[in-house]
This record gives sequence, structure tokens and C-alpha cells, in this order.
Amino acid sequence: MFKECQNPDENQRRQMGEELGLKPIQIKFWFQNKRIQVKNLSERYKNNALRLEYESLQLENLRMKEALKNLLCSSCGGPSLGDEVRNHHLQKLRLENSRLNQDHERLSKLLENNRWLPLPPSSSYDPSGGSDLNQNIPVHDPHIRAFIESLDQNIPAPTETNDEIFSPLTSPLDEDISTLEQEIPFPFLDLDFGAVSGVSNDDMLHHPTNTTMDSERAFMLETAKSAMEELIRLLRMNEPFWFRSVNDGRFVLQRESYKNIFNKDDELNEPYARIESSKDARIVSMRGTQLVDMFLNSDKWVDLFPTIVQKAHTIEVLESGLLGSRDGALQLVNAEMHILSPLVPTRQFSFIRYCKQVEVGVWAIADVSFDSSKYGVALSRAWRHPSGCMINEMIDGSCMVTWVEHVEVDDKIQTHQLFREIICDNNSYGAERWVLTLERMCERFASAALENIPSCDAGVISIAEGRRSVMKLAHRMVKIFCGNLDMSGNMELPHINSGVMVSVRNNTEPGLPNGIIVTAATSFWLPLSPENVFDFLKDNRRRAQWDVLCNGYPADEIQHISNGTLPGNCISIIRPSFPPENNKLIVQESSIDPLGSLMVYAPLDASTLNLAINGGDSSLLPFLPLGFTISGDGRSKTVAGESGGSLLTLACQEFACSTYAMGELNIESSVAAMNTLVTSTVEKIKAALNCSNLD
Repeated sequence: MFKECQNPDENQRRQMGEELGLKPIQIKFWFQNKRIQVKNLSERYKNNALRLEYESLQLENLRMKEALKNLLCSSCGGPSLGDEVRNHHLQKLRLENSRLNQDHERLSKLLENNRWLPLPPSSSYDPSGGSDLNQNIPVHDPHIRAFIESLDQNIPAPTETNDEIFSPLTSPLDEDISTLEQEIPFPFLDLDFGAVSGVSNDDMLHHPTNTTMDSERAFMLETAKSAMEELIRLLRMNEPFWFRSVNDGRFVLQRESYKNIFNKDDELNEPYARIESSKDARIVSMRGTQLVDMFLNSDKWVDLFPTIVQKAHTIEVLESGLLGSRDGALQLVNAEMHILSPLVPTRQFSFIRYCKQVEVGVWAIADVSFDSSKYGVALSRAWRHPSGCMINEMIDGSCMVTWVEHVEVDDKIQTHQLFREIICDNNSYGAERWVLTLERMCERFASAALENIPSCDAGVISIAEGRRSVMKLAHRMVKIFCGNLDMSGNMELPHINSGVMVSVRNNTEPGLPNGIIVTAATSFWLPLSPENVFDFLKDNRRRAQWDVLCNGYPADEIQHISNGTLPGNCISIIRPSFPPENNKLIVQESSIDPLGSLMVYAPLDASTLNLAINGGDSSLLPFLPLGFTISGDGRSKTVAGESGGSLLTLACQEFACSTYAMGELNIESSVAAMNTLVTSTVEKIKAALNCSNLD
């Protein structure tokens, strides 16, 4: 009907109203709304067409710019430099010219102040260095020595009657000095005029320049560009570099092909050095520009990978990159990576991070290790070969992220036998771990950005601000827990019980109790799949079997916040059913992926947690998180392909005393209490899972 007549008159509207049982005014409004809808739809199609044309023009513009970069210079036949590069070189040349002019003026003053010193009698003058003049002016540059040796032939010996010799206006050396200034090459680093000149040696030898800094930055940039070129080839090509494993389908780097093509040698010439290389790809729900900004911000990068990157800081920003795309950003970064258990050593890397926009909507971020000992960073036993990722932005706002991880580690301190198989199998620090974590965290950030509370998140939280505040609190809880898994920087005490590690530290950081904190952790093997162990720990009906916070009572989930596609990725507020006067609630975050799972929780007073539930700032709420990490053992496989065993790590913390009461602290009693807590929890978990007979 609408196709036949889009604007019916009054008679037509009355006739249609009689047929449809509607009033003419209703028919009028329906046609009016329909015309508006058709118009909006047509405009939308036009906008989409214009947008596609705009993107095509952008791509064509980028191709033309790349083509201009490859043009040859008509004068010399070399590559033509872009405007930015040309301006950069011109600025460097102007600075160099200014510095050379200053050195030229300084040298001219030195020579003018010293050229008419009285010489000893010609019979006692020794050009080889025996005269008093040469003792005051030790010259090593052959050009200057040849000039000084020629002075005896060009200058007559001073006499009482020859006054013209000492007149600057009639000096026969004016031409020779100008010739010297033109012929002797820069720099004059071997000159030492001692007490003869009015300028100190430090002014000559340590004149402030940016030559060293510029050369080092140029070397860093060249290293970064070379690493980027290598990384892009590893990311985009499979053969001859990568072949899929027959056992698990993962990519395996062919070392011989890699070394032959890139002419590479191993960096760590140590007997315990080991190469780890892997490649994987995932689609993540985040825009490319957001991902690039998070990678180039150390704090946001730690937030993106809290279970892998323990801490990171940017030593120096060498180039900030173009505004918007961050193309050309260059940084020197130091990072510590640690996962799984205190039995796994921390890996520390100092590396150059370089960002390049390969084309419209495509970025590559390359990391390559760099010796940063001159910046006060200790040398590491781990070396990062060109590694990183390529981010391909998709139409729906998500990204395809392809990752390559290529590191060399020196296992001088051998990894504990529990984790040796899984570490050496590239499962722990490999590319799959990075992209799985990135995928899960992007889902989490997308969930936190929701303006309304989803219907599946029913509970005690009624406003979106409260939901976000609780999610921030849980995220900080996970970061603190993962950071405490590394006990290498703390004061370690002897193991009271075999397999239990206990450490004591004095905390001054905000967001944690201020004072002495005792941490205890242990790792053990269970003959169950990681999925089964995770399901057991998350089951609130069985929580009382192992959690001391429940005091043997059951627990109820009063708030559920979903932050991922998998059911196990969620945040919960749990209320134990013990007497209400204790007024304690448990905030818990759990996450799971094919390589393992994590469950972290912390007890909080209900009044304290209400601040976050009502949308208040939760960044400084103090708590001490406890929790578990679960992974496959890396050794046994079932017929279905699942891991036949699990590695479970338990870590607990307890506030011992405030800083002011340190003198009254009995460390032995606090350590013994934490050891008992960990040991009893492990025994309860084994008993509940019918594994008590394990060693």
C-alpha cells in the first residue's frame, strides 16, 4: 500500500481507515512516520556509502604517502626523505653547526691568547717536546704538531729591536692560523693547553653536547625498526618460520630457518639458556586505538595483564608518536613478569617498545630487549627477541590480535619440578597465554563500561556506579594477589612445614593495611583436571569444607556480576551464614580459560563494602586478598585431551601489627599461625576431593 501511494489524500485515508478499523488521523500519522523511516533509512545508506568512500580515499592517501617515501631523489639517486624526516635532519644540522661555531670561536680565542708567548732561544728549542712550551702544550694531533714545528721556521727569534713581531696588526701568523682553522679536522679532543690558556680543560673536553644521546637514540630507533621488520614477517608468514605441531596443533618455530633468514645468534651464551617461541591469535572486544594506548601506557598495560605482568614502568619515552595513531612511538620499558606460584622465578625484561601503524586500522607493536644497565636497571637472565602483536581493527569495533612471543631465558636457578613441564612446554609465558588473557580482560572492560545493570546481574547492587566500583575493587584485589605470588623481594623465613613458603614485609602502600603483613603460600599436585578443581572451589555449597572464613557454615551468593562469556568469569559477593554480629562479607573474583583458572577473594566489613555498592570510591578500601591459581600439570593427558592432573597454588595473607607496634610483634607466632592456616586448608581440600593419601 505504501509503495503505491506514499502521501494519500483525505478520501484515501478515510477509505483505508474504514477497511482497517482505524481513524483517518491514525492513518495520516502512520504514513507520516513511514515516510520519515524511509527517509532516514535512505540517508543511512548514503552515509554508509560516503563512509566507505572516505575510508577508500584514506587508504589511497596512505598508499600514495608510502609511494612518495619510496621515490628516488633526482639529484643523488637515493631515497627521497619526507617532510618530517627532512625537517628533523635540518634541525639536527643546525644544532651541529651552532656547536661547531662555538667550538671554533673557543679555539680561536685560545690560539689568539697563546700565539705570541716568548719562545726560548732557537738553539734550545726542541720541536719533539723538549722545550718549555711543548711541556705546557702536549699536542697529540699530527696536524697541530706539524703546525707548531713549522713555527720555528716561520717566526724569527725575538729580539729587543724587532717590535713589529709582537704587533698583532703585522703578525705573519694571521694567514697560518686561518689556514690551521680550515685544515685541522674537528674535534680537537687531544688539545691540552694546561695553565697557558684562560680556559679549563673541562670546558674543552666536556663541553655539553647531545652527540652521545642522539647516537644512542638513533641506535635504539634502528634496533626497533629492525625488530619491527622481523616481527611483521613472523606475524604474517607461517612457512618457512612456523609449522603446526602434530600433537596439539600449536605453532612451532623452526630455529634453523629463523637463524638462516635473519642471521641471528643466541643472546645468552649460558649453559642453562633455553629458547621459548610461540604464536597465536584471538578476536578481542576492544577498538584498536584503545589497545594501542593501553600498550603504550605502563600502568594500563599492567591493568590489561594483571595475571602476567607483575609491575612495569617506562624508563624513558623516546618518541611519543603521531597524535591519534601513535605511529612511531618509541619507549624504553622495564617489566617483571610472574605467574602461577612462588616456585616459579620472576622474569625481568628491559626492552624497547616500538609502535607502527602498518596501514589504516592495522598496528604492530614490537618489543626487543635492550641493555639498560646505564639507566640503573640490573641485567636480567632473560632476553626478549623481537616479540609483540599485530592489531587488525574490524568493522564491528573488535580486533583480531596476532601474537608472537620469542624469549631466551637462563634457567640457572632451576624451576621447581612441579612446574618444569608446564614452563618448558611454552604454556605459561607463551603467546596463547597472552591472547587468552587479553581476550578475557577486554570482555571484562566491556562489561564494566555498561551503563545499565544486566538482568543476569541481580543482587544487592542497584546502580551502575556501584557495579563499576565493586568491579574496580575486585580488579585491584586480583592485582595485589598476583603481585604477592612473588616472594623474592621479601624477607623469607625458613620453611616451618615442607612445601610452605612464609615471608614478612612492612607495607606502606595505600589500599592495604599499613604495617607488618605475613604471607604464606604453597603449591601441590592433585590428580584431577583443572576444570573439576575450579568447579569445586567455586561451589558455595561446599565452601564450608575448606574455607576458614565460613567457620563450617554454608555460604550464599547475594550478588553475581558477569564479566565474560564463560560462566566462570564473574565477581561475587558472598555472605557466610555464621552469626550476623561478625558482619563479614566476601568479595570474590574468578576467571577461567583453556590454560587454567584463578579465584581470589577477600573478607570485608559490610559497612565498608556498602561504600562501593553505593557507587563510592573503592580505590583505598584496605583488604588482604587470598586465593588460588589452578593450571594443568603439563605432563599427563586424558583421551579427551584434557589435562589429567592439576597444579594448585594457595596464597594467604594476615595483618600482624601496625608499624608503631613492631617492637611488640612476635614473628614466630604469626608465622606459625599462617603456616597452620595454609596446611589445614590444603588438608581440607584434599580430604573433600578424596586425595588425602597423596604425598
